[in-house]
Amino acid sequence: MKDLWNLRTFRNDLSKLIEVIEIEKVTGDFSELQKLLVIIDQKERVEYKIENLCFFINGKIKGTLPEQINYYQVYFDIMVMIKEELNINSDPLGCYNLDITVKGYENKSTLKKDYSSRWHLDKHNNEGSTKYTHPIYHFQFGGKKMELIDTELSVLSSPRIPHPPMDIFLGFHFIISNFFNAKQFSFVNSLLANYEYLQIIKRAQVRLWKPYFGAFDPLSTHTDFTMNNVFPLYIN
Repeated sequence: MKDLWNLRTFRNDLSKLIEVIEIEKVTGDFSELQKLLVIIDQKERVEYKIENLCFFINGKIKGTLPEQINYYQVYFDIMVMIKEELNINSDPLGCYNLDITVKGYENKSTLKKDYSSRWHLDKHNNEGSTKYTHPIYHFQFGGKKMELIDTELSVLSSPRIPHPPMDIFLGFHFIISNFFNAKQFSFVNSLLANYEYLQIIKRAQVRLWKPYFGAFDPLSTHTDFTMNNVFPLYIN
């Protein structure tokens, strides 16, 4: 477990990701990654907080309303802190928070009016009873910004959609895969053909997704990633 969260491995992957972003010419402002590269050298374990990492999407996203939006800025905020004592049978993350905020504009040159959308990936402490189904890691639509929008819009805390935790690497991959049209942006398929990028993502998957999806193995001895915690809708 400790080898998976080795600080040097994380730093190397972060450095390689920055290089890949530059080589493939991914559109956005990724200066926060450069700052993190310096900060991480001062840490003794993997812990970081990034705010306003921004992706630029110059074009329409199919199925989006209102239809006149033709330019987007996707903001990615994340906070990760692993536990001091790691155990193969428990969740390695002590503190966790992830937000994706999408701002759409009708005019790229002026950026006068923005249409906002927000998703939040949260970690829930399953101690005690809850009023509604509450997966240990879950996506929710909305946030503080959404609460201030037009009174005709209703923003609910439900449903909480089960989803595995994502670190900076898996979060980056999530945004590239879900918001950028692969036919319009050539770097999407280039990333998926880039050996270094694939290895970075695969290592992140082993760290976070392999134990999470192990909950579906009836022989699993994990105390946090259990079927009831990961997918409480399931009735055994």
